[in-house]
Amino acid sequence: MRKRQSSKALSVIMILALFFSVFTVPVSAESAPESAEAIQPLTPETVNRFSVPAFPDLLDMTAVDALIEQKDDNITLEPSFSTKSSYNVADALMNFNDTLTAEDPDDLWFFKVPSDRSMIMNLVSSNSAYVARLYLVDWNTGEAAATNVSVSAGYQVSLKELPAGDYAIRVYSDGTVGDSYTIRMNALNKPNYSSILHASASLLNVVAEYPDGAVYSNGVYVGTGKGENPHLDWKREFTNSWGSGYTHRSHNISSVKIKSISAPVNYSSSSASSNKAILIYVDKGTLFTYFVSAYQSGPNHEYDNSFVDTLGKTTPRRIDEDDLENWGDHILVYDLNENKAIDFFSVLNFYYASGVEAIPTITYLN
Repeated sequence: MRKRQSSKALSVIMILALFFSVFTVPVSAESAPESAEAIQPLTPETVNRFSVPAFPDLLDMTAVDALIEQKDDNITLEPSFSTKSSYNVADALMNFNDTLTAEDPDDLWFFKVPSDRSMIMNLVSSNSAYVARLYLVDWNTGEAAATNVSVSAGYQVSLKELPAGDYAIRVYSDGTVGDSYTIRMNALNKPNYSSILHASASLLNVVAEYPDGAVYSNGVYVGTGKGENPHLDWKREFTNSWGSGYTHRSHNISSVKIKSISAPVNYSSSSASSNKAILIYVDKGTLFTYFVSAYQSGPNHEYDNSFVDTLGKTTPRRIDEDDLENWGDHILVYDLNENKAIDFFSVLNFYYASGVEAIPTITYLN
């Protein structure tokens, strides 16, 4: 969500840049590539600063009619720029389109991160002169200090550490204007990731892994490949009763070992659905239990039960090499909205193996 406001004649002066670790990789208009793992630290450099309204509450910021250009013997002045377009972004998440013109040559996008984060940003435009630069905003002094973090049209920049604070992204041109652009940014995940596992083209969905094995998707903890995952336990039970008997069936997944994790998806099956889920491919060692029982009353009461799964193996048991090598993927579906496992898509699931339920519909999110 964004809120548009306007200001005039914002003065620009020079200060030293903040320290950020950053790297750039090419990006096309069709998709944003995943970030590379190597981070190259930048040294301080002289960059811009401009004045902003001194309103601590970002959403209550009002327009400034005019700001006076300052002069200091130790500061090199640059020509002031006119910013008629500024936007407040409710979350640290952007995928917006706009156009720079001669009358409106600079856009400002304000956002806040309440805790230390990581950040990925890219700029897409047919105009290679367009630039997006990150500024640190101080609402108490009414100043925005440019950092040495910037990206040209067609490239992506990733920061392993973005300190908590208020920020602005300024989109401007080093040459001509008149063309549209798309600014994309995601600053929802924790800082100091070890790798980016998935980044959607829109950057609205980013999955990161950390040195301790933990995986987060847009700031939501998914699981760890180096420890226990009790929050991923899943159970499905169903009892079909009639007047003289019943059939009961149950599936249980626990002690989840993670083999790999997908990008976020829209998931829909006969028993579960989510507009933002993630697929967890379970590894050997994951505990699986299948149980079915049936009872029928009558002169000769009948009762039967079995712990044998769809592959003919007796449970409870650990998923083994044969399951992985010969029977495809075994996928635990984790709902990122509800923070819980909602389905198990596998040949070990009786409902899918028997054809009682249709194959789920899975669409990757942009």
